[in-house]
Amino acid sequence: MLRRTLKIVVNPHFWVVLALLAIGVVLHYPQQILGTSSPSVFSFLGLTRHAVERILLLVPISYVSFVFGLRAALIFLALAVAIMLPRVFLISQYFPDAMLETVGITIVSVLIILWSNNYRKERERRQRMLSELTTAHRQLQEHTAAIEESERRLATLNKISDTISQSLELGQILNSAISSIADALGVDAAWIHLLDRENNELVLAAHRGVCEEFPRIKVGYGLSGMVAETGQPLFVEDLAKDPRAPQTAQQQMCSALIVPLISKGRVEGTIGVGSSRRRLFPQGEAELLIAIGHEIGVAMDNARLYQRQQEVAEELRISEQRYREIFENAHDAIWVHDLDGNITTANRATEALGGYSIKELSGMNVRVFLTEESLNLAGRIKRKLFLGETVEQPYEQRLVRRDGGVAILQLTTSLIMENGKPIGFQHIARDVTREKEMQEKLTAAYRELSESHRKLKESQEQLIQAEKLTSLGQLAASIAHEVNNPLSGVLVYTQLLAKKLRDGSIAKEAAQEYLSKMEVELIRSTKLIRNLLDFARQSPPAFRQVNLNDVVNRAMELAAHSAELQHVRIVKELAPSLPDLMADFDQLQQVFTNLILNAIQAMPEGGVLTLRTSLGNGEIKVEVQDTGCGISPENMSKLFTPFFTTKREVKGVGLGLAISYGIIQRHHGRIEVQSQEGKGTTFTIYLPRHLKELEEKG
Repeated sequence: MLRRTLKIVVNPHFWVVLALLAIGVVLHYPQQILGTSSPSVFSFLGLTRHAVERILLLVPISYVSFVFGLRAALIFLALAVAIMLPRVFLISQYFPDAMLETVGITIVSVLIILWSNNYRKERERRQRMLSELTTAHRQLQEHTAAIEESERRLATLNKISDTISQSLELGQILNSAISSIADALGVDAAWIHLLDRENNELVLAAHRGVCEEFPRIKVGYGLSGMVAETGQPLFVEDLAKDPRAPQTAQQQMCSALIVPLISKGRVEGTIGVGSSRRRLFPQGEAELLIAIGHEIGVAMDNARLYQRQQEVAEELRISEQRYREIFENAHDAIWVHDLDGNITTANRATEALGGYSIKELSGMNVRVFLTEESLNLAGRIKRKLFLGETVEQPYEQRLVRRDGGVAILQLTTSLIMENGKPIGFQHIARDVTREKEMQEKLTAAYRELSESHRKLKESQEQLIQAEKLTSLGQLAASIAHEVNNPLSGVLVYTQLLAKKLRDGSIAKEAAQEYLSKMEVELIRSTKLIRNLLDFARQSPPAFRQVNLNDVVNRAMELAAHSAELQHVRIVKELAPSLPDLMADFDQLQQVFTNLILNAIQAMPEGGVLTLRTSLGNGEIKVEVQDTGCGISPENMSKLFTPFFTTKREVKGVGLGLAISYGIIQRHHGRIEVQSQEGKGTTFTIYLPRHLKELEEKG
């Protein structure tokens, strides 16, 4: 409010109005203010002096109306009425006339104010219209200039677009773009950097008017590096004052404008222009350069797409060439036929397979070389492929050659599709006629070999049983003598008991003692006979959990009397906590019995036989050691040879050690022999503790 009041006070029109108002007051009340009275200068018009004074008040009222507007004029009119009314009511001698004049002056003033207000509004409207016309004219000029600038830019863009679209080679596109940019903007230098994303560097791809001192720039460094990092245009008016500009650029150029080269929303490089003199690049030129960058980006995409298409086309050409070479040089026969069975293409292997030339095969129907049975099979395969069902491939098919012979094929068939519709079939065939014949021969040979193996196994079992009978024969004499002794004792006790019973001279306790002794001798004989029968029993091979100490004890019991007859002392050193293993009890008993008998026979004058078991390194070791005559060095290599024997008397057929060696081999074990002639021999058997394979076989 104060500011508005001050604005009115300092206005010169306010003081003019104030002066006119003061003059009106003085003229209206001269006697009261000046103390004098003067006649009216307008008396010749028939007007009284005070009527003229009232009329003169119209002058400041009109002035206020024109200068300050309606509200100020009405306020001033109220002041004028306030000035006139005291004279009308208090001083004037002619009240009706004075009152009429005052009312008339008021009405005229109101009319002047209203007319002035309307005139002022009309003047403001005209001024506003003039201002709007001026603004519209200025905007039209600016719009025209913008259109001209847009047309110039569009023409420049079209020219550059036409220039870079004349080639699909990236290098030619960039060089053409640089020349067009330099000519269009009238600059002394222009350059394009492309972004190497792998190394995060800008590579100078095209230039004009600049040196190649820095062909590569790290992103984020230098002017172009910052534009590439931020993606925002950069204008430098004076390169000499910008430390980011290289020294060579400061020497060659004064001002520079660099914008990002954007393609598909990504920064792909930068475009820069420079001037050797100080120059301002308007916003329009920056926008033009950015638009040119977009055009170059599109051209680069097209060039890369073209290059990729060229590479793909070359790859397809090479692939097709390789496929053709593979197709032609394949050892397998390959042919293609349409849905009606007419062959469209075939390779040389197909020619060799059927005896028809490639020229004859072209257009030939497959019915020519397929039998009725083969056609039915082909029809079933065709239906399955059409329905998308699984076809077990390769499958066997028969083909009739040109000479009438039949070839057996391993055939793989696939459905050929084009635009989602089946157009034919491709077949890959291999002639397995000879393989089939060889397979049949191999099958027959395998049957013969299996039969021979069966017979060999039977013979081997018979040899094992024969050797067992041989050992049994060697044991028979000693076992018979061993059994005869207790039976003779039983006979004596029986006769003695019968005699005393007849005489009635025996007590009950004595009779029971005789019967107990007889029972012990009979149990002893029964045990010997049972062991001999178990050893002689022929049973099929059976692997089960076996403790080798039990096997060694059983074999020793069978040979104990033979050792006693030849004054051989048996020493047992058996490991007390020997683990079980999977083995055939009977076969191992036969091995240990054979080794024990051989050791006893090697000590005809008596000696010491040591039986030892132990565990180490995952193996169970059994040693049969004698103090007999030993084995000569020349016979050591022949020990396990079938039918080899060193015994002077015929006590066997020379198969004992050979069969024992075979049994230990089947148990995945081994036999080692150490002997010194005249001092004795040690046979050591090693058996693996864990025999999973034997367990599965068992």
